[in-house]
Amino acid sequence: MSKPKAPKGPINPRTRANVYALAALYLAYLFYQVAKPYLTRDPYGPTAFQFTLAAVVLGGGAAALGLLAWKMFKVPLPEEEASLPEEAEEEAISLLEEAGEDEED
Repeated sequence: MSKPKAPKGPINPRTRANVYALAALYLAYLFYQVAKPYLTRDPYGPTAFQFTLAAVVLGGGAAALGLLAWKMFKVPLPEEEASLPEEAEEEAISLLEEAGEDEED
């Protein structure tokens, strides 16, 4: 028989923000690839309409994803159950005290 797999722990919630930031950088790179020949007046570069369309779609997408990634990254991380060890310790002490009272009775 197969052994049951150990449950995976939660992933870092900022992972999605990092992926969005990488996507924003990629869109910015694609916009740069379109803008470079247009701005250098390359005769085989994009037309003004193509440049404007790329600016709206690629530049706007990069800006939107960048803003979204920044907002997601700035959200505070959910608090780990930091108080859990203290609560577990208090519970263990109370259980020991109860067990000691039971033995005395």
